[in-house]
Amino acid sequence: MNKPKNLKLNEDEELLKSLRPHPLAFLDFYAIFLYVIIISSFFIFYREDIIAWLENIYLLGLLKDQIFILIWSALIIVPFLAIAILKITWRWFFFAIILVFTGIALVFLYNLPSYYMQMPSIVASILGLILTEFYRRGHAFYITDQRIISELRFLSYKRRELTYGKINDLALTKGVLGRIFNYGTIFPITASGFGLGEDLAAATVGVGASSKKGVGGGIAVSGGRTVSIPRGRSSYVLFGVSNPDEVYSLISKHIHGYEEAPYLKKILEELKSQKEKG
Repeated sequence: MNKPKNLKLNEDEELLKSLRPHPLAFLDFYAIFLYVIIISSFFIFYREDIIAWLENIYLLGLLKDQIFILIWSALIIVPFLAIAILKITWRWFFFAIILVFTGIALVFLYNLPSYYMQMPSIVASILGLILTEFYRRGHAFYITDQRIISELRFLSYKRRELTYGKINDLALTKGVLGRIFNYGTIFPITASGFGLGEDLAAATVGVGASSKKGVGGGIAVSGGRTVSIPRGRSSYVLFGVSNPDEVYSLISKHIHGYEEAPYLKKILEELKSQKEKG
């Protein structure tokens, strides 16, 4: 296998596989930006039809322009709010807010035609699709006979190097599309727990009391349970790689080889010692 120019191997180290994420591995990112393009384009091309439909609704016709803006804003902001909650990051929600308010400000501040309101969303989403593809291509995973190397070259540079002797467990996950198109994510898990995340389920029960004088008190009891699951950033795991079962078997083989190496070394030392005595 041809070694990439930017990869430095140790002496007597052999590169076994060079991998990148499958094109569908970042489908959620592509879907998010495509959704914004479709919704914004729909409101541009069918603006007159939507306004006419609002005019025919009793009382709503008087505020047709404001309701038009409200509907479009809700269709952008609400889904992104759900995405922010599911992904446990508010950056997507703030991204949607910026798109909506930029479009509204553009029209009202510069007195432009109303269809310009959706243009920032379309331009930003097209740029998002392009950047997502560059982000996917920025990932590189190298499997050698001594270690696993993960790299991300996108704006900044990230690298993780893990020798087989440090891997305590190996996990493989494939979603529905992963099973159909044969790609998945492999999590090398170390003794320190690197490669694991936690899901938390918690419940709180409280009892409160109040008096006529406005003085109150209460007791609360809280309990929870965490479950460790394979989780990691795309740059620190083998994210969305093709033929994951084959890659999993290759890594597992070398992990077991490193586990057996100390015993083989000990046996060879004992044989050498007996030979010298004999």
